[in-house]
Amino acid sequence: MQYNLLIQIGRWIRRHPIQFIIIILIVIYILASSIIIFYEKVGFLEATLRIIPSFLGELGAIEVNPTGFASMLGLFVYAGFLCILIGKAAEVLVSISLKGGIVMKKVRYKNHIVICGWNYQGAKIIECLLTEDIHHEKPIVILADLDKPPYSSDKVDFISGQPWRKEDLIRAGILDADSAIILTDITSEKSKNPDADALMITLAIESLNRDVHTCVQLLSSENREHLENANADEIICLDQVGGNLAVTSTLNHGLSKIINELLTFNLGSEFYRFKREIPEKYIGKSFTDVSKELIDKKMILIAVETQKDEYILEECSHDWVHSSTETRAMLINPQGEYILRENDSLFIISEKEPILN
Repeated sequence: MQYNLLIQIGRWIRRHPIQFIIIILIVIYILASSIIIFYEKVGFLEATLRIIPSFLGELGAIEVNPTGFASMLGLFVYAGFLCILIGKAAEVLVSISLKGGIVMKKVRYKNHIVICGWNYQGAKIIECLLTEDIHHEKPIVILADLDKPPYSSDKVDFISGQPWRKEDLIRAGILDADSAIILTDITSEKSKNPDADALMITLAIESLNRDVHTCVQLLSSENREHLENANADEIICLDQVGGNLAVTSTLNHGLSKIINELLTFNLGSEFYRFKREIPEKYIGKSFTDVSKELIDKKMILIAVETQKDEYILEECSHDWVHSSTETRAMLINPQGEYILRENDSLFIISEKEPILN
C-alpha cells in the first residue's frame, strides 16, 4: 500500500513540476519562520517580516553610501542573472506542463497494462481500467506515436514511440507486462492499413514476450485469421461485433442496452473472470449446482474455462465449446451436467469483482 502511494506521488510530481516547486518553497519559508519563532520567541507575523530581507538578498542590510550603492548594483546584476536562469527553467517547466507531464523514456513496472496505439476509444478504456470496481489495480502505460500524452492522469504513464518497434515496446516494459491492448488507428492519416499495423504490433509483442495477454482491435473480420496465426489471445472485430449486436437487438428489443450496461464498469453489474483458484468446495460439483449457490450471492455463473482434453472434446462437444487457447476450452452455459475440475476458471456476472469463499 505504501509502495503504491509513493508511485502515485512520483507520478503527480512528474506531471505537475511547477506546483511541486511552489509547494516546496512554501514549506521552506514556513520552516524558516518556525525556526525564528522558536529561537527568537516572536510571533509568526514578525518572524515572516524578518525573513523577507533574506529572500531579497539582504536588501534590508544595505547602507545609504557609495559602498551600499555598489552593493545594490551588484545585487541587481546578481538578480538579473538569476532571472535569466529562472526564466529558462520556467520555460522548460511550462513546456512540460503543457504536454501534460513528462514524457517518460522508460518504465520499470511489472504486471502492468500496455496500451499500444491510440484512438477515440482509448479514454473510455482507461476510465474503465481506473474504476474502483476493478479490485487489482495495475499500472497503465500508453505507447503511441504522439508528441504529448493523449490522456491526462497521475495514474497513467506515457511513452512516445512506435508500438511496432521492439525498442519502444521494451521501453514500455512489455517484457514484464501482464496485458497489452492494441488499439486500431481508425482515424489517423498516418496509417493506410490499420489492421496491418495491428498485426505488426502483435507480432512484435509476441516475439518479445509470449506470456503477455494480447487483446487486439480489428476493423475487418476478414483479417482475423492473420491475428490468430500471430498468437493473439483476444481478437475484437469491430465490424462483426457491431453487426451482430445490431441484428440481435433487432430480434430481441432492448438487448443492446443490457450489453452496454454489462460492458460498462462502475455502472451496475459487469462480466468478471474469477482469476484465483476456485474454492475446493466447488470442485466436483456440477455447473448447475454451483450456479445455484452463486445466485444466493447475487452472482450469475455464465461460463467456465477448463483444460482441453479428450473428455471435453468427446463428452462436451454439444455444450458450445470454444477454444480460448491451444490447451484450454470454454463452455458457455453448458446444457449437460459439467463437473467443475481443478484449474477451472469461472466467468461471472456480478456487481463487483467476485470473492468466493
